[in-house]
Amino acid sequence: MRAEEIMLELMKINSYSKRENEMAQFLLKEIKKYGHDVEMEISDVMNVVVNGGEKVVVATHMDTINREMETRVENGRIYGRGASDAKASIASILLFLEKTNQLNFSIAFLSDEEEDAKGSRFYLNKHKPEMAIVMEPTSLKVCNHQAGSIEAFFEVRGEETHGSFCGSVIDKTFEMIKELQELEYWKKGKYFESCFTIQEIKSINPYYLNPKTCNGRFEIRLLPEQNAADVAGKIEEIVEKYGHIEFRERWNGFKIDENEEIIKMAENACKMSGIPFSLDGMPSWTDAIIFNEHGVKCIIFGPGELKHAHTMNEFIRVEEIEKAAEFLVALNNTISN
Repeated sequence: MRAEEIMLELMKINSYSKRENEMAQFLLKEIKKYGHDVEMEISDVMNVVVNGGEKVVVATHMDTINREMETRVENGRIYGRGASDAKASIASILLFLEKTNQLNFSIAFLSDEEEDAKGSRFYLNKHKPEMAIVMEPTSLKVCNHQAGSIEAFFEVRGEETHGSFCGSVIDKTFEMIKELQELEYWKKGKYFESCFTIQEIKSINPYYLNPKTCNGRFEIRLLPEQNAADVAGKIEEIVEKYGHIEFRERWNGFKIDENEEIIKMAENACKMSGIPFSLDGMPSWTDAIIFNEHGVKCIIFGPGELKHAHTMNEFIRVEEIEKAAEFLVALNNTISN
């Protein structure tokens, strides 16, 4: 099965963020075999760009998280690091390119998506597409809603005291978290909720004492209509009562109208490839935010389940790679018509 063969070849390549060179070289060499106009664009990061039509670009990212995982195949699924995020999208693009002589849209394999988004910024400083499909795991649903996000590190401060004394900086941390969880911002949207999630928390106590600091990190998911700066301002106001906060990221989400041309193209491509068409929302940060900032009408679409991305159970169904490739074939035909 060609899709499985391509995918397993990709799974052999380590392409952690900022270390995508081996993947980029592989893609460059492979796509040249298919006869397409492909080049590597290099600054402090590298992208691989396949030149086609200027109006639409299909983009995905080459990098993965840096976590050791075993690659295995079970019951039509391929498990391992980056299987759905986003090597399945890369595999579907390669499968499509093998079948296609006339390319009617451009393709961008971007670097650094998992860390600092330098790849998409670099690409958009050089290229000016009108529309984009950013390939990420969406279970083959077309996402026209993109969540905003905030990531921040905090430190709650107190006094180091003997462990027999009541009250500690950890208690203060729980008070702060409770206050943050009770803010009015967390609500249901059309496709997903806005929410506040603690993802790391640490306080060291090796000497039977109440420690003086508690550190952690939280992520906030925002609805497209919520303003990240406004939410961050209120968050900062609360955390500074307890200690200190440092924001790593503050991003507004976006949504595009259901009547936009790129959605109609995607709808036609779904129908032509036998994929049930439905609109949805992407609840995680993607390069689509950078495309949107540059005025590009953008949707998110691709094979794989986001829920399992980054986990030890990350996987992709081979049939989804094949379906995504068929979608790209249909999209190519839609644009040519």
